[in-house]
Amino acid sequence: MPVTLWYNRASILISGWFPTLSRTQFFSSARAVVLLFFCIFLMHSNSVAAGARRRSDADLGRLNLLVAELKAQLQMPQEIHATVVPVNGLMVSVERTPAAFIIAFDASFLASLDEEEVKAAVAHELGHVWIYSHHPYLQTEALANEIAMRVVTRDSLKRIYHKLWSHLGQARNIEEFLGAEK
Repeated sequence: MPVTLWYNRASILISGWFPTLSRTQFFSSARAVVLLFFCIFLMHSNSVAAGARRRSDADLGRLNLLVAELKAQLQMPQEIHATVVPVNGLMVSVERTPAAFIIAFDASFLASLDEEEVKAAVAHELGHVWIYSHHPYLQTEALANEIAMRVVTRDSLKRIYHKLWSHLGQARNIEEFLGAEK
């Protein structure tokens, strides 16, 4: 007897592909094929994830050293850590938790940055932490950049903004974010 599967009122005649299989044998073999593909998928995804974890661990160590260095230069006593997340819609952001401030980098965005750009991004986010600690109701990008320019150059902030906007598909006025050049 040919095996016919019904899906959405359309029948798919399988008998041409598996002419000697009964219905039970067909579904048993189909389960085996699905299980095989699922196992291959899991092995592949685990190897990809392991590579991403190795890259993220190296990035994370580098980021946290940079955070500590810039924190010291800005004389910030707050507990601040960096992390790399698979997706961050803002590309880089800082969040206050009960234990610490967390700077979260989007993994693909971080991979696109050079050392100077990473330093500028961290300095900018530390600017937000500094503002929160001193004037919590005055959060602006321009003020965070003013704090950041104590430890990085204006040009490095320009580069990070242009890369950020390119990554997000936006066009903005850099002077609104950095203030007029002095």
